[in-house]
Amino acid sequence: MKIGIDTYSFHRFFGETTKWEIASEEQWTVTEFLQFADTNNVKVVTLETCYLKPKDPALEKELSQWLAKDSTREIAFTWGHPNGFDGGKKPEALESVLDFLSLSHSLGLEQMRIVLGNHWNFATPPEERFPLLTPLITKILEVATEYDMRIAVENHADFPVRTLMKFIESFNSPRLGMCFDFGNSIRVGDDPVHVLQDVDINKIFMVQVKDVRKMPGHEEPTGWWPTVLYGTGDANPGKCLQILKAHGFADPIVVELSNVFTGLTEKEVAVQAIGFLRKELVG
Repeated sequence: MKIGIDTYSFHRFFGETTKWEIASEEQWTVTEFLQFADTNNVKVVTLETCYLKPKDPALEKELSQWLAKDSTREIAFTWGHPNGFDGGKKPEALESVLDFLSLSHSLGLEQMRIVLGNHWNFATPPEERFPLLTPLITKILEVATEYDMRIAVENHADFPVRTLMKFIESFNSPRLGMCFDFGNSIRVGDDPVHVLQDVDINKIFMVQVKDVRKMPGHEEPTGWWPTVLYGTGDANPGKCLQILKAHGFADPIVVELSNVFTGLTEKEVAVQAIGFLRKELVG
């Protein structure tokens, strides 16, 4: 099983804070993140593009060297945080997608994750957003085909999961699938276990594992959904992972923390989460 970790787990270390957080004195670059992955024997890393410059030769060299040290290592760029195409209202963001697809191709990467919007788009009817998003995804798929890559669209708390999956399937492309995020599914009222039982798992190209807690008064997608120690929240990651394991899921399964619950630290939760995934998936 391909167990990984995403840089958003340490977003405060990359200079980003949400309204639920305070800034971190500790600051990282990709170098420190890769060192954390190596220390914890994690072979798959996904890199949020908002913390990167796609045309930085030093970045390409560092990532190429990291990959070259171990043939089992894998990288995927995770494009679009915080709001991707803003539900289709930011078509100019396509240039950035294409830049990171080009870098992915140069590095020989197999897939890239994108987001179409975020929780602030959820209230806008899907039928208003899909016509704006369709030509953007069509262009991305053209380039992905040229590069022999796959595109994974994350449920970014912007659509009900089944609605997003139907949209993905409407392109009838083997190169387009979903990046399924457990925590984000709960934010929009979906049960991740039921989702995995209902959808075609073959159309899931990547999984982001969060365990979040439902907080009273924060039930909307825009509320506070803090990450907790894995197995103690409301996302039921253990059951979800067992469904994926039984299916023989072979694509990346990635730890991604949101803002962590009061009293917890990113490093503490990340290490525990990696261990939780290994126990559930490897035994």
